[in-house]
Amino acid sequence: MITLLNESDWKIQKREPYQKYKDYGNVITQALESVQIIGEKINNKEFLKDKPKGAIYLSSNHFLKASLELIIYSYSAGVNVAELAKYFPKVVESLQILAKHHINFHKSSECDGHLVPHLELITDEYWEALQLVCFSILFGQPEHLSTIMDILAYENDEQDALLDKLVSPWLPDRDISNIYLRQLPYRKLDKIFAAKEEDRPKLMSQYLDEWYGASKREPYHDRHKSSQFPGYWSLEAAAVTVILRIDDSSYRDKSYYPKDLVDYAQSQYTPLDQQGNTVSDDTRLRCVACEICPQSGEWYSPANNMEKRHFDQGETMPEIPNNPWGETIWYLDLSH
Repeated sequence: MITLLNESDWKIQKREPYQKYKDYGNVITQALESVQIIGEKINNKEFLKDKPKGAIYLSSNHFLKASLELIIYSYSAGVNVAELAKYFPKVVESLQILAKHHINFHKSSECDGHLVPHLELITDEYWEALQLVCFSILFGQPEHLSTIMDILAYENDEQDALLDKLVSPWLPDRDISNIYLRQLPYRKLDKIFAAKEEDRPKLMSQYLDEWYGASKREPYHDRHKSSQFPGYWSLEAAAVTVILRIDDSSYRDKSYYPKDLVDYAQSQYTPLDQQGNTVSDDTRLRCVACEICPQSGEWYSPANNMEKRHFDQGETMPEIPNNPWGETIWYLDLSH
């Protein structure tokens, strides 16, 4: 579980210069309480059986928002990226819980038949969808992308070009939309995708220079004037840098560029040369059940309620039977 930094550590570690400790503390404290309280109740069938379906859906929606807040506010505060990556499967689980209870509400007599998306991509909720996709990539957990995109597709009449392009390396059979549902700043990335490799660093640097001014209609714009300020981070610039393997040396210290997320992501993916061939045999930091453990250490899985277990290199990683998560994926604990 993500924890609140004390003020002395926060002063040393914080990444977002506009973040205030009091505001950060209030948001994280409330989010932790919400996640704990809702998490205990949302899967309790006995507790839920007499509750209105609409109220359950609203609670699950708050559960997702609080889970995402823990990630983005903690990143701004300087929390270690490996800690945030460890928590991310819980965020995906909260998205699945939201989808389940939202559909239950739609099927109930409480719903007037007007079906709406779980996250509506033409509204401010696009930013939450973008966080889910980008964090999945930047935390080195692309196995969640299929689940995320399936949930985002629900009742959204159009899909989004940027989201489709971001997931395309891992979901190659997915059609790529040509519509940017949120025009600025995101459609400016189109020319980076289309550019020659040598031109991409300059174009990305320009994108970051223009990012804040182009984001006037996005929900994070001007939020530094509020107590609910998550931080200014162009997660999409980071994800595109990782996907296209752009040399970020010319822009890695620019405002809004989450370089620590990029550095972490690059440590998770096996580097490729320009022809797409493997050029090194980096240690894999996640492992699917029934595969061979690539490194001795403490491993955890959302299928095992994040409980750590020690495995030695060469062991066969076990399956957790009948778990609510489904597939068993183990992650190496990087905190040691």
